[in-house]
Amino acid sequence: MQRHEVIIIGAGQGGLAGSHELRRHGVEHVVLERGRIGQAWRSARWDSFCLVTPNWMTQLPGKVYQGDDPDGFMSGREYIAFLEDYARSFDAPVRCGVDVQRVRRLHDGFVLDTSQGAMASRHVVVATATYQQPAVPPLARALPPGVRQMHAADYRHPAALPPGAVLVVGSGQSGCQIAEELQRSGRRVLLSTGRAGRLPRRYRGCDGIVWQHRMGLLDRTPDMLESPALRFRGDPHLTGEGGGRTLNLHRMAQDGMLLVGHLRSVQGHRLQFGDDLADNLKFADDYFADFCARVDAFVAAQGLEVPAAGPANTDDGGPVRAAPPATVQEIDLVESGVGTVVWATGFRFDFSWIEVPEALDAQGYPLQHRGVGHVPGLYYLGLNWLSKRKSGIIFGVAEDARYLGDRIAARVRSQQALPSELALAHRTDLEQCLRSAGLRRNPPCPRGRGAPARPRRLPRHPQPALPGLRPPRSGPRSAGAAR
Repeated sequence: MQRHEVIIIGAGQGGLAGSHELRRHGVEHVVLERGRIGQAWRSARWDSFCLVTPNWMTQLPGKVYQGDDPDGFMSGREYIAFLEDYARSFDAPVRCGVDVQRVRRLHDGFVLDTSQGAMASRHVVVATATYQQPAVPPLARALPPGVRQMHAADYRHPAALPPGAVLVVGSGQSGCQIAEELQRSGRRVLLSTGRAGRLPRRYRGCDGIVWQHRMGLLDRTPDMLESPALRFRGDPHLTGEGGGRTLNLHRMAQDGMLLVGHLRSVQGHRLQFGDDLADNLKFADDYFADFCARVDAFVAAQGLEVPAAGPANTDDGGPVRAAPPATVQEIDLVESGVGTVVWATGFRFDFSWIEVPEALDAQGYPLQHRGVGHVPGLYYLGLNWLSKRKSGIIFGVAEDARYLGDRIAARVRSQQALPSELALAHRTDLEQCLRSAGLRRNPPCPRGRGAPARPRRLPRHPQPALPGLRPPRSGPRSAGAAR
């Protein structure tokens, strides 16, 4: 069985950042990746995909963006190249094509069952991000067999779809980006909406996400959330494609897209939708207005000299508010010419392969604090709200990786220390604690007058032999006897 001090699972930005920090501390480790470096960016993104964070926010330990377009937005391919170059820069010990199928507890460490055999380690870092599996609602099974279905993770470009109109189910960030691309390609698009916000790409001279950073919103901690469920809330309407812009449902409707409420049921070729379209549009409008008001208040409180509020300095993507389009609650797939349904319904987490008692909560999500797992030796990187709001995005992984690197390195050193070294460290810590409390250790008392007498040794009495056991041996121990 192969053994490593630390095994990192996943070679995305989280796993590579953790590897960089362990390399900095001189801790032996290996990074296992079932595909290639940045596999999720390769296999679960469409061709025109771009990051929504400005290039300058691409900051990993030991490597930050150094290009000539800091306020632009990398394409998915460019970011994959960035990760590959990052791994080469410190010779990351990545082993591609190794699928970790199960993690189990073993004594004071773990055993990983992989596609290339079992591996053992005293420390495991799970860097597989928050979500692992596409989420498709059960009613997808009721669609007619002649309609092509795919999850947003499998969508690549409009030309790859069969002829006809396209129904996109889900109006989160990915759903809106895909729907907009399909519409620009000349497709007729129907968008089944849900509840998601709209964020201005630029407002008062600054990018919307940069405003979030400046106002401290990305540094919020999990305890500030009203409910733990908000850790999994979808991202607002925004895109980095084409230099970046705000996505606006009102504009999409004006350009000919048919907006409907949430998909409620499927009965053959007929689809029924909820009557919540107006509420969904209002939610996005309110989100946008509340964010702008929050920026205005921050600017006033800080006395910042920035462009004035108003349409001239706002990328609203279209009407800030508009009357909702006519409500359509039922469509016929045949009459509408819909040949494809794209499920932009998000992803779900799946950590069931971590078969370690007390590692997961009742919902199957990792129990951890700042990435340090509830089970000693188990760590996490790249989760939403791991330590802060930014933990789940590229911009936040460096801070978490440095913290975990320090913690893991300290634990490795403590496990490798000799008993005498541990005793010295304990004595030093004790003395520091006593000094901080204004106390000191009592010096050893010398033998002689005033020294306490040694306690009298009680006489030994023979012990009765138990059945099947030999009586204790009297006399001096033999030279080889255990002490």
